[in-house]
Amino acid sequence: MKVPVRSNCLLGAIAIKRHVGGKLDWRPGWRRGGWKGFVGNPWGHFRVRLGNTIWSYSTFDKDMPMWNQLWFRGYVKITRVK
Repeated sequence: MKVPVRSNCLLGAIAIKRHVGGKLDWRPGWRRGGWKGFVGNPWGHFRVRLGNTIWSYSTFDKDMPMWNQLWFRGYVKITRVK
């Protein structure tokens, strides 16, 4: 679901939580995806766990520079947990 405003994953997760409920969750970014340190993805990713789904605000550009991760145009992604 495309979102018409810019945000970041924390503010997006807070907005999602206010609309659908669930629990705010944070995934460290430097351990997943092959990052060895803070360079490349220092922030990790905020998301909302709701039942057997994970809702998150994500970027269209996965190779975005570090400073652009603070404020970007993106979409709401819903992933089922197995």
